[in-house]
Amino acid sequence: MSSLNAVLPILLLSISLLLILPSNASTIPSRSSLGVAKAASVPFTFRNATIEDVDDITTVFLDAFLPSPLWRYIRQFADKVHPLYTWTCHRDRLLAQFRNSGPELDWKVITVQEPARERVVSFAFWEFPGTKPDGNHDDGVDAGGSSSYLSSLLSVHGSDSGSDSGISSSSSSPFNCSAHLDLNMTRVRHLADVMQESREKYIDSIGRQIYLDLLATHPDWDGNGFASHHLRWGKGQLGRGGDDGGAGETLPLTLIATPAGYPLYVSEGFEGLRNVTVERLDGEGVLWQEVMKYEAESVGADEL
Repeated sequence: MSSLNAVLPILLLSISLLLILPSNASTIPSRSSLGVAKAASVPFTFRNATIEDVDDITTVFLDAFLPSPLWRYIRQFADKVHPLYTWTCHRDRLLAQFRNSGPELDWKVITVQEPARERVVSFAFWEFPGTKPDGNHDDGVDAGGSSSYLSSLLSVHGSDSGSDSGISSSSSSPFNCSAHLDLNMTRVRHLADVMQESREKYIDSIGRQIYLDLLATHPDWDGNGFASHHLRWGKGQLGRGGDDGGAGETLPLTLIATPAGYPLYVSEGFEGLRNVTVERLDGEGVLWQEVMKYEAESVGADEL
């Protein structure tokens, strides 16, 4: 998986068709609730993600970003497909990402204990400097298992190529995920082009860094400081120099912030490097993201 995978998945033409529910409805996975949020400062566990967490991670991601204008803009046809189409296809894509991820990627989760089981309510995907596996490319866009906020929103649920980074060749999903029935792919391509250029110009040009691919907390669990906890952990890694022999090197921490996340990152000491504005193709204004960077004054002070 290359660093560019953090922005750009493989893209196909959008199809605005109503997805027909397969006759074997029992093959459709159920989506479990994340339960009722408790009071602030609830007990929680911070740990590495496991493959068993992917269902919860999918639910957290979708529920966290569903209100986003960008989400509604590109997933124009989400209300014309089966309610579990987007969840199932995105879950399958994350499963493939998890299985194929290398040591340069670190998935962290925060869990709370519910009566029935432990549940993931917040997660972060980190990218450390090191060897990045190559991904397939099609139409100039990555087909790899990118995990970033933007690439997840722009996700086409895997590749038709049958490569290791794709989903369609191995998924048992009852849905035709490779048809991208919930996406307006013209809008996706337009956004992907702008964000690829921004990633290369303002993020990759920095050099060695720790990149926060994605940070999300389920809206029912906002207000517990989970996002700040993830950021505190990330800041604590800045003096480690990555996994390729750079131990002791002080690295910057970078990310591309959403409008919703921007105030948090400012409060955590991140500086804005570039505001990236994208004109909406539907004529309804603009969408924007903020490229941001954090450099520690005393590395290790916030390490968990």
